[in-house]
Amino acid sequence: MLSKIIGLLTLLGALALAPLAHAQKSKDEASTLTISYAWHDGEREQLVWLNPALVAEFSTLPENESAVKRAYPAASAEPGSRGIARIWRVEGGAAERVLLDARAANTVGKYSPVFSDGAADGARKRALPGGIIVAFKPDWTESRVTAWAAAQALPIASKLEIGPNIYVLKTDAGLAALATANRIHRSGEVVSAQPDWWVEVTTR
Repeated sequence: MLSKIIGLLTLLGALALAPLAHAQKSKDEASTLTISYAWHDGEREQLVWLNPALVAEFSTLPENESAVKRAYPAASAEPGSRGIARIWRVEGGAAERVLLDARAANTVGKYSPVFSDGAADGARKRALPGGIIVAFKPDWTESRVTAWAAAQALPIASKLEIGPNIYVLKTDAGLAALATANRIHRSGEVVSAQPDWWVEVTTR
């Protein structure tokens, strides 16, 4: 009789632990990001992973006037935001809908999906506030750069002093900036093109 009781208690204990193990597995799976995008850092192709639970908002408005909060009241601000960039956490998979609703609520606002440098939710975050950084060929004159940018319908925002013939060109925020940078880089007309990323500041 005692052996039967001990066996029953062992079985009940195993059943009690099973949901915890399943919940832990689900959490680990949810933190793994599966959709990746390529971008070019000079000659190197890099990957970033889309995080479907995060949204970036670039705005000087206070938090209580955020278009993201109006679109998704349960959104919570993430640590690591800086300057006018605010990273919001929403329900897993809701980011795309929240981005659409936020843009509809504030048509002049800048909003972006959030990406990670690794395939894990906790990896360093990136977002696309708009703009691309283009390195033109050294023999291109300023007038040629200006004419090329005008033909591409990409206004010049500024010229950088970090190297010869490097300019920031204006684009829409979000995936449009990534797509434009990749298209120009792959055209072979320029030395390189990459998004003007917002990047999370990490501490060691």
